[in-house]
Formats: sequence, structure tokens, C-alpha cells
Amino acid sequence: MKRLISRLWGWLKALSVRAKVLVAVVLAALLGLLIWLVFFWFAFQTYFIDDKVEEAGPLFDSGAVADTEVDEPAAPDPTAVDPATPAPEATAAVPDATAPASDTGTAVPSPATGPMPGDELSPELIAEMDEAMEELGMPEEQPVEETMPDMPQVRVEASGEFISRSHPTQGQVEVLGDGTGQRFLRFEDFRTDNGPDLNVYLSAAPPDAPVGQFTDVYVDLGDLKGNVGSQNYEIPRDLDLDVYSTVVIWCVRFSVVFGAAELVPG
Repeated sequence: MKRLISRLWGWLKALSVRAKVLVAVVLAALLGLLIWLVFFWFAFQTYFIDDKVEEAGPLFDSGAVADTEVDEPAAPDPTAVDPATPAPEATAAVPDATAPASDTGTAVPSPATGPMPGDELSPELIAEMDEAMEELGMPEEQPVEETMPDMPQVRVEASGEFISRSHPTQGQVEVLGDGTGQRFLRFEDFRTDNGPDLNVYLSAAPPDAPVGQFTDVYVDLGDLKGNVGSQNYEIPRDLDLDVYSTVVIWCVRFSVVFGAAELVPG
């Protein structure tokens, strides 16, 4: 090795100034290319950094919401009493000297009025309203009992479990629908390795198929939102899940399948 380095050094010293500059430029270009390949093309740093995402259940156009919740820190109860805080001293109620008198001709609060100024009804106005109701034959109570309108319900149309392929992958996947034709693919307890250009595919190939078959017949649902956590992907309305029955975490740049899951109806 020392002899090789000595020969290279001697060769460099023998070069002209112009040749030395050219060699320096070529070496700098090679170094830049190497850095670009490592950090941008192969993106090795992504394999060591988790991209976490935590989405709630999808909201359908019909207004239906999937019954899934994201764990969030509980908000403090404003009515809770701190044991260390001394209780306030009781005070006796004092009549309000500014309250209007109930003599005839003065405004008195109606039993149904709120506390806002101007909501008081005078006895004359109450009498006029009662008289108008009598003229119209309106009863004091008019009961009504309507049933709740039928709302779309979200149900699980298919589900599956991720298996590892070229990278460790785990979690559950569900197809959620509300009966209107709109469907979402939802990942629960999902985790895989991070990597460059990861997408979510629905493929016609089975989960244990050779790698090259996953892209023979497939639909791209978009970029993987995160390699860790719950997430939703809308499924095209006209897509036949009896054909596209495999969920694939696919690395577009290197044609590698990280993990896959078979969708089973039911």
C-alpha cells in the first residue's frame, strides 16, 4: 500500500499545473457524486429515522366517521378540586336591590327568559301573546316525536395482516366503507422500516408472489404517509378488490417490497 501511495504521489508531482487542476476537479466531482448517491439516491439516512403518523378514522363524504380514536393526553377537568387548595368560604345570599319590582305595569322576568338584559316580558306583552294563541287555537303544548334519520354506518368490508418481505413489517389493514361506494384503506398498529420513495400499492399478485409480479397489475394509492402509525388511503370507487386484493408497501426507486397484506372480505 505504501509503495502504491508513493507511486501515485510521484505521478501527481510530475504532472503539470493544468493537469493537477484537472485531477482536482475530477476528484471533487467524484466526491460530490458519491455524497449525492449516499444521501439522495440511496438515502441511507432514512433507514435510521422513523417517520411517524397518527391519523384518526377517515371522514366519508356522507358524513359518516369510522369508529377509531387516536390516543391523546386527557384534558384537565376544570371542575376538579385540588385537595391542596382551601375551599372558598360560604357567603350568605343577599337580595339584589336592583331587581325590578313585580308591581302591575312593571317588567317581570318570564320563567323561560335568560339572564340577558332586554329578555324581560311585561305583563301586557304576555297577555297579548296569550290572546294571539287563543285566537289561533294553539295549544299550550304541541308534542312531536320524530325518529332519527337513517345515517350511513361505517363497516369493515375486508381486512388483513401485514407480513414482512424485504424489511420487517407488521400491523393490520382494513377496508372501511359506508355503503355509498366510498372506501378507505386504513392501517392500524402499523410499523415498517423507513426508506426512500415508499408507496402504497393495491396489487393483483398474492402477498407471497415474486417481487416482479407486484407491478404487473396494480394501482398506486400514493406515498406512504409514515413508516409508523395509523393512516388512511382512499380507494378508487370503481376498483375491484376481488382482483386488487393485496396491499403492498413498495419502494419505487429500487423495486423492493417492504411488506404485504392480503385483504380477506368479511
